[in-house]
Amino acid sequence: MRCYGYDETGRTVIPAEAAVIREVVKRVLAGESMRSAVADLRARGVETSAGRPWTQQSLSRLLRNPRLAGLKTYRGDVVGKGQWEAIIDRETHKQLLKLLDDPARKQPAATNVRKYLLSGGFLACGYPLPDDGGPGVHDCGKPLYTQPSNSGKRGYVCRSGSPSYGCGRIRIAAEALEEEVTVRALARLGSPKVRGRLEAAIGAVGNTAEHVEAAMKALEERLTEAGQEYAKRQISMVTLKAIEAEVGQEKKAVRERVAQAERLRGLPATTPEALAEWWIDAPLERRRELLALVLERIVVKPATRPGMARLDVDRLEFVWK
Repeated sequence: MRCYGYDETGRTVIPAEAAVIREVVKRVLAGESMRSAVADLRARGVETSAGRPWTQQSLSRLLRNPRLAGLKTYRGDVVGKGQWEAIIDRETHKQLLKLLDDPARKQPAATNVRKYLLSGGFLACGYPLPDDGGPGVHDCGKPLYTQPSNSGKRGYVCRSGSPSYGCGRIRIAAEALEEEVTVRALARLGSPKVRGRLEAAIGAVGNTAEHVEAAMKALEERLTEAGQEYAKRQISMVTLKAIEAEVGQEKKAVRERVAQAERLRGLPATTPEALAEWWIDAPLERRRELLALVLERIVVKPATRPGMARLDVDRLEFVWK
């Protein structure tokens, strides 16, 4: 993916984008918040080089990029002057880094306990494995876990060891994947059709909490009854275990409906613009709750074009609710 401000070669400045960079740099150094700068860019319809709305994270990454000051890097370290025109001078670049790294600008650590947006079951391994004793194949299906690379970059992997004992053959970079998922999820949440379905669901589950206790009590009574039938030898142990498993699944479904109702009631906005504005500063757990409204899981397949620097979207299979 090209650096905003430069063309695909990374050497030729795009004047219109360079003007945006210089404007934002000037405003940030003058004391304007990143949140305000991002909100202004969104309001003006200015997008990233990937054609996506700006976020505080993406804008911060751009402003930190040594390339803007004409500096060449190798594995994250500045190694000299590059063979391209600088958009800002080196002194301005140093001022930006000092400002952006100021501890006073950091968000409290408690706001984002998790570091990964899609941890906890959103991702599944889609590596094809041969069926036991058959000619077909099936997806590995194990959940992907968070794991940084040797260079410290965040990523999701299928673990061959504990706790999932998967195939160990899938890895995907977290940053680009999370940005892609965010764009798609917000677009889905902001569509009139989905909004209508969500609003209808809110009305449908409005009284769910009042009936939860009764529903759970009925399930417990069903378990008690099954236990009594087993004690009287009216049903077998196999049947009892099947009933216990079924009741357990129904309890889980009831709890999920209640959780979904709470998420729906807490939906921060119903327009794409308002949702995007909310997303910028929302705590990670609130973002995850919003994703859970529409996203069941993403199956991550093997890369279709190995060696690609940018996200290979063809390897992603979205399962929406």
